[in-house]
Order: sequence, then structure tokens, then C-alpha cells
Amino acid sequence: MSETIFLDGDYVPAGDARIPVDDRGVLFGDGVFETVRSYDGKPFRLHRHLDRMAGACQTLRLKRPYAEREVAEAVDTLIRKNGLESGNARVRITVTGGPSAGAKTLERSGTARMFILARPYEPPPDDFYREGISLVISEIRRNATSPLSTVKSSNFLDSLIARQNAADQGADDAILLSPNGNLSEATTSNLFMVSGKSVLTPEAACGLLPGVTREAIIELCADLEIPCALITAGPEDLLSADEVFLTNSMVEVLPVREVAGRPFGICPGPVTRKLITAYRNLIARETATQGGGSEALNS
Repeated sequence: MSETIFLDGDYVPAGDARIPVDDRGVLFGDGVFETVRSYDGKPFRLHRHLDRMAGACQTLRLKRPYAEREVAEAVDTLIRKNGLESGNARVRITVTGGPSAGAKTLERSGTARMFILARPYEPPPDDFYREGISLVISEIRRNATSPLSTVKSSNFLDSLIARQNAADQGADDAILLSPNGNLSEATTSNLFMVSGKSVLTPEAACGLLPGVTREAIIELCADLEIPCALITAGPEDLLSADEVFLTNSMVEVLPVREVAGRPFGICPGPVTRKLITAYRNLIARETATQGGGSEALNS
């Protein structure tokens, strides 16, 4: 089956999709995106991703070209056209600043552009969840004073460089710190620690992008009566934790076996295992009664 892409209101074959060379997303990285995981044709918490995208567009003064319901309907159509009604899929929604007239400000000369991709997704291998992944602490910093720290910006180079540096050291991912040395997040995911019976995660003021899965885990901790706190902490707190895990929409809850060469005793630990199960049960519950992304907007 040939791939179909949503581009500015049309469904086009992937090979025919074109972005002009003067698009502000190409010239300046002027754009935002969201990545959503679909389970058997049902994008999980699409409404929360679209809420976050709306906030990002407001920060960048980007006028969204389509209403949330139109985007959700486009996602449903793409999933169907690309034969993704069963199994796992990755849906990426991108909004760019559109055509450039040379302005070096947020003043834009044309309509914002939107394109959506829906493709099969292969989750991390099972041994990542059985044994955990390894992390290093990056020298790259998350700038908590930058407005870009609060949006999922198309300018993703800091994360790509940090992840490449981690790979060069034989690690799976990297933890980025704020300029004053506090824990922020991993390159594409949020960071959680377990200390004693409490779950801890850096607060948003540390320069991280609050994730949709992070939000769900905080909700689940409340449901399960697991103490959970938003904190400001340094690398020493991470290295002394009992358990560590990462979260994002694609990997769900991913245990960490070591950080900067410091191994954790049992990986995944008991709290991490409980949250892996609870999160997957949450997905099953919410998608069981969901007909598609557009229906999820009503929930």
C-alpha cells in the first residue's frame, strides 16, 4: 500500500508531497509538532496533544490553519488510508510558519502550513522493558528561560546532538540539565525517579516540556496512592535514586538500568513495574470505547 500524507487540506501520495524551499519551517525552524501513538487505529489522548499544540502555536504567534476537530478527522482518515487500523502507529502533526517574505520576526506573510504523517511504529524491543536502558548526563543544557523550552519546536537540534553524543559513548539516551545544573529531561522524554516509596519528577521550571505521558503518570500515581512530587534536584539525586524511568507517548514507561555508569539494583523496580502495567491498562480502558481521534475530543 502506498503511503498517503495530509498536506494543507489534501490527501496526497507521499512521493508527491512538497514543502516549498521558502517555507519558514525550512528557513528558520519556525514550526511546532506533536507525535501521537495510535493503538489499533485509536490515537491515545490526541486531544491533549492538540491542546499542547494550540499553546505552542500561541507562544509562537502561529495561527493554526485547522480547528482541532478537523485535525482529528484528518488523523482518522490518514490512519484508515494507510491501513493502520490494527497494530501500532506513529502520527506526527506539524505546523510551520508557511511562506517567508524575508521577515526576521514572527510577522508572517502567509497562511501557516500543516502536514500530518501516519506510519507503522515498531516499539522498543522487549528487553528494553525487561532490562532497562542506559543514560549519560549531557553537557548540553535546557534553557529554562527560553520560550522554546515550553513548546515542541521543529528546531530539535539540541536533543539530536545530545542523543548522538550519548550514542557515541555507548548509551541509549542522555539526561539534560538546566543552566544551573538541575535535572530537566531526557532528549525526547520526561524523567522520573523513585526514592523510597515516592515518585519524583523535575518541575516544569527546570526547562522541560511537560509531556502528555508525564501528565498521565502523575494522574496514575494519585489513583494508586503513590506519593508523587514535582521537584528541583541535581544529578546527585538521580544517582542516589532507587529506580529511574523515562516517559513519552511512543515508548510509554521505559525503565533505566544505569545512569553515568551507576547501575540500579533491580530494573525495572517494583514501582516502575506497577506504573508500566497501570499505564498500559489506562490505554486499554480509554481506547476500548474510542472510535477514533475525533471521538476522543468528546471524552
